[in-house]
This record gives sequence, structure tokens and C-alpha cells, in this order.
Amino acid sequence: MKSKRRINSTGRKRISRESIDIRMLSAVPGESLRASAAIDLSSYKFPADALLAIEAYHRSSGMRFECGTVGNQSIPPVLLLDQVDQSGSVLFRVKVTDGDGERGRLLGSAERVQPLSEDESKDRRALFPVLYRSLGQQVWKVEINEGDRPKLILNRDLPGIQHRLQTDVFMKGTLFPPAFRIVMEALSAAPNDDDGDDEAESPPWQTEWLTFCQERLGLAAPPPNDPDERQSWIEDAVDRFSAEYGFVREIRKQDRNQEEEA
Repeated sequence: MKSKRRINSTGRKRISRESIDIRMLSAVPGESLRASAAIDLSSYKFPADALLAIEAYHRSSGMRFECGTVGNQSIPPVLLLDQVDQSGSVLFRVKVTDGDGERGRLLGSAERVQPLSEDESKDRRALFPVLYRSLGQQVWKVEINEGDRPKLILNRDLPGIQHRLQTDVFMKGTLFPPAFRIVMEALSAAPNDDDGDDEAESPPWQTEWLTFCQERLGLAAPPPNDPDERQSWIEDAVDRFSAEYGFVREIRKQDRNQEEEA
């Protein structure tokens, strides 16, 4: 890993998200976050000897991985993110530079690249991704950053938490509605905020969530401007979300099944 250089970005090309496949690998309690990366630059006509680098960052922490040249990539099989803040979602940058001295000219880049999970499809990304990170004494939190879709983050240091989330409907019922409410509150505060990073190629997260609220929940959108009406809109959204997934019904069903098996 090297310190970041001052770079002249004149005339750079934008590297499409379709050319990048960066994935967070399964989190292991007590170990640093890890990622894998594959980058296809064959359509950009960069010089074969141009330098390729990947940067990972969260908040003020970051790492840079030198990945060879465009014509001879040497991306590490595993990107060990041991110097990146482990408490939230990691973003990535991909940079191609001409490598001419300390002020190498930036030939192309992709900014604010959101990684996929290990088993996630590039064609269908989760609306509300669940991540597992070290959160100290917090069990969970919702992370909403400008330009990024909201994420539900669970404390990976809790034994069996990933399995419990998949199998315990009571946990789902007590976790997802309040987490959904936090997103609705943020959505109603800035329903039309599409002033994200100019490098973003995907729609603002607010647009995706408003579409979900309209098409899946039958909710009027955008949220009203009146504070009292806005609060009612949030309550209605949480009620419809809970009804859509039938949390109480599923909890009762699981309880009956457990009683029958006892």
C-alpha cells in the first residue's frame, strides 16, 4: 500500500460499473474485512503500460492497492482491508494513470463503487443490503450516506447472528420494522435529493425507495411537506411494510410449529 498521489484528472475517461466486479467476502468474527475484485478494461483503449490501482475507504480511513498495469493486471486474489474502518460499509475507487512520475495523469476512474456481496448478482442488487461489521456494544444500526443506498449493519461479533437472522422470524420482526422506519424518516426529510456524486451511474437511493413504496406498498409518493402529514405517511409506510412481510403472522406460525414439535 502506498500514500496517495496528487493527480491531474484532465481528459479522464469514466470507467463503467459494468466493467467492475468488486465483492465483499464473508465476514469472519474477529478478522478484518476482505474483498475480491475483477476489472475489465478491454474496451477503453488505455495504454497497456498504464497503471491500475484500487482504493478502498470508509470515512477518513483508506487503503490503496497497486494492481499492475492495464495490459498485465496483478490484482490480489484477496484485498485485505485491515486499515479501513471496520464499522460500516466500504466504498471503492478504481484509477488508471499514465504512471509518469509523482504527478501521474489520471486517464480513467470510477468513483464511489459500491461492492456486491459474495453471492449477489450484478443485475439485481438488494434494496436494503444487510452487512456484518464490528459495532462494539451496538447490536445493529442503519447507515445512510449521501449517494449510497441505506444499509442495515449487524454486529458480526455476536455468535450466530447471521444464522439467526435467516431463521428466527421473531428477530426479523423486531429488527426490520424499526430499521425500515429510520429509512422512511430519512426519505421523508429529503424525498427529492438527487444531488449525489456526479460519478454515480445508478439512480439515487431515494428514487429506488420511493418506487418500492409505490409499487410494493401502494403508498402515495413523494411524502407530504406538512410535518404532521409526513409523520402519518411514515407510520402508514411502516404499517404497510409490516403487513407486506407478515411479521406477526410468521412469528405465530413459528411458535405453533415449535409447540407441535415439542
